[in-house]
Amino acid sequence: MSSNSFFSDSEMITGHGDDRYQHPDIRINFSSNVNPNGINSHLTDHLKDCIKGIGSYPEPLARNLAEMIGLKRNLPDGSVFITNGSVEAFYLIAALLTQKRSLIYTPSFSEYADACKAFGHELVFCDNSSFPDVLLDRIDAVWICNPNNPDGKFFDNQILQKQIEQHPATLFILDEAYLDFTSEKRSLAEEAGHLQNLVVINSFTKRYAIPGLRLGYLVSHPDRVRKIQKQVMPWRISTLAIEAGLFCLSEKCRDEFRIQELLKESRRVQTAINRINGFRVHPSETLFFLVEGPVKAAVLKQKLARDHQILIRDASNFRGLSAFHFRISVQLPEENNILINVLDTWK
Repeated sequence: MSSNSFFSDSEMITGHGDDRYQHPDIRINFSSNVNPNGINSHLTDHLKDCIKGIGSYPEPLARNLAEMIGLKRNLPDGSVFITNGSVEAFYLIAALLTQKRSLIYTPSFSEYADACKAFGHELVFCDNSSFPDVLLDRIDAVWICNPNNPDGKFFDNQILQKQIEQHPATLFILDEAYLDFTSEKRSLAEEAGHLQNLVVINSFTKRYAIPGLRLGYLVSHPDRVRKIQKQVMPWRISTLAIEAGLFCLSEKCRDEFRIQELLKESRRVQTAINRINGFRVHPSETLFFLVEGPVKAAVLKQKLARDHQILIRDASNFRGLSAFHFRISVQLPEENNILINVLDTWK
């Protein structure tokens, strides 16, 4: 495999959200699905205190953080593996399934397909509205984001469990990175620690607003975790990332993440934008949602960035969406009102 084979066909390297590095004057960022309250101030202070720790190597596989997650979530020993962001988990799983047949429900995060392409998978795409009626008899792996990015669709956990039980030869890869952004608190991580055909992937990025630290984890049967450990190099997870994870799971974090208030604000913003002539919102039960606008999303994005220093996510590069789709991740109420007012005067 060549050194650039991971990324030769990738849409996400330059086509993802939070590309504010291309727009240096942005003042309100609606493009990235992270906690609108931002980084916890206690976490920031803790990481400042941990700076001296970068003078030493971190724990090679971040086992201390894996063990803490296992204890917190009542998971079997050896079922948690720490990753360099959730994206690394996608590539590690795809590598275990080299040249297998993968089903991806669309629209969804492009990194699933990119990871599968990097390891020679045969890809099958299916609109997520057809779940769970797709036949899985010849499918080796199913990739599901729950709730789904970019449309916020939630796949019922009871139906998912039934699918997993009925297809023991198919590996289900369940990305729960956005589960904290819903009213649904039922994760399938505990089941993943016991089942041979389930992997649950999660991230610290969204809930704790730390995408730059690159910290995620997967939960799977200990047998699969041992195979994954053989694939990776040591010291992939930095000292500061490990410290951030340990702190976020501790009582010292003391953040005020009020999901019901945030979801109420999301519903308010969705309703307000849907009332604006030319804009149609796809209803979502999360903090982010899709909108179809009156002009191409690329045009709208550039104008908002140039004239108003507002950044949205052009969603036209998601398979199954049109050139007019864009995604909004709600921010604080006063910032949301600015966006609503700007869209209301769109010409």
